Amino acid sequence: MKIHFFHTNDVHSHFEEYLQIATQLRRRREIALAAGETVFTLEIGDHADRKRMETEGTFGRTNAALIKQMQYDAWTFGNNEGLTLPKHSWPDLVNEAEVPVLVANLFDMETREPYAEFEPYLIIERDGVRIAVLGLTVAFADFYKMFGVHAEHPRETFARLIPEIKRQEVDLIVLMSHLGLNSDRQIAAEIPEIDIIFGGHTHHVLREPERVGDTIICQAGCYGSHYGHLAVEWDAAAGKIVSYEGGAVAREESTAPDADLVHLLAHWQEHAAEELTQVVAELQQPLEHTLAGDSPLANVLTDGMRRLTGAPIAMINAGLISHGLIAGPVTRADMLTCFPGPSIPVVIELTGAQILSVLHKGLDPAYVERVGKGYGFRGHFVGGIQVSGLMVQVTVQEDESYEIRAELDGQPLDPDAVYEVCAVDYLYFSPVYEEFKQGSSTRFELPFLRELLGQELNALGEPDKAPRYWYGEASR
Repeated sequence: MKIHFFHTNDVHSHFEEYLQIATQLRRRREIALAAGETVFTLEIGDHADRKRMETEGTFGRTNAALIKQMQYDAWTFGNNEGLTLPKHSWPDLVNEAEVPVLVANLFDMETREPYAEFEPYLIIERDGVRIAVLGLTVAFADFYKMFGVHAEHPRETFARLIPEIKRQEVDLIVLMSHLGLNSDRQIAAEIPEIDIIFGGHTHHVLREPERVGDTIICQAGCYGSHYGHLAVEWDAAAGKIVSYEGGAVAREESTAPDADLVHLLAHWQEHAAEELTQVVAELQQPLEHTLAGDSPLANVLTDGMRRLTGAPIAMINAGLISHGLIAGPVTRADMLTCFPGPSIPVVIELTGAQILSVLHKGLDPAYVERVGKGYGFRGHFVGGIQVSGLMVQVTVQEDESYEIRAELDGQPLDPDAVYEVCAVDYLYFSPVYEEFKQGSSTRFELPFLRELLGQELNALGEPDKAPRYWYGEASR
């Protein structure tokens, strides 16, 4: 018998593209069903992304409604659902989707009990075949801990659940893995009981399935560029897969999305737009933003980061902020377009020499105009370094090179001394300004920087207009 698995992963709220691949998936699924063949449909996580107003304004219920409409059999959370959407919204997402949400490795930090809205795995018997479907999300333990969530390492999860699943006499074990392709390969090598892995998180496009041992691995890109289709030939008498075909199927740009999906998205767009009219602050004067040097808007945020953490220095890369703000009411919609990413503060110990190196690079167009990717970044250019707590003296040389000198509390930075710096998680994880990766004694804090910026704007009196960067020319 032929069994079809359709899957999507890492849509990241690219709704226009998703509606096209969802329509393509439906058409191919209808063909399989019309032929009397067995079909399963799975969503592997990071369907949601708070950069989009439809997700931000509904805390992901727009995504859940589309998943319901597409009649998935199961959904596992990615890190965007688990870490960027508030924990109190999880039950609403599950209720809206009306499909099982499989997350086997998240637990309440205090009680170590599983969350009532999640199931660890699901056994589906369809057309005489019993399939166990297990869901795992990437265990970013330090981040989940901030929200009172214990993220179990996948090895511990497999040790608990694989024997339990095997005792239930299933024909196939399928893993919905939002862990990344390298992890999927390692799992396939170490746990041969898993027959098929549908993966996500690392955005790989596997145009043909990979095979590690007897385990088949599939992943279908990101941003609605592909959907996945795996067709396996199941020999019931032998109890095994005898052949398979498929892989990531590219989105066809000419596809006209199904009308029901278009209308459903429009409905939730209206709802989200209304929610985002909420006013978070009133500005008496505009706050401009620049990609390098002084930015009045970034100064508000970095000052707030210092107050929040107690660190003497704060730094962000300017590309996190998309634009400045005009005088008058600032709404949630304004905050979303201004600061689209789900970034949080991180406190790192850096030497004075490392800080000076970062400041020097932050004025170099090769860094300022570099296109940013991944690690929660939702802007375009990475941008230069915006600071609080430092006065930075930039001396331009005759050959147009420049030297950097920085003072903290009126004293020059000591290259050998160690300073606490509140930065943004993107700078810690990204390789762009590598000094942050070299830092030590890291701790992450809440709230999200977009929320902190809103709080700071709401409490803002007269903005600090003192420049943080001072420019001069070398003496001739």
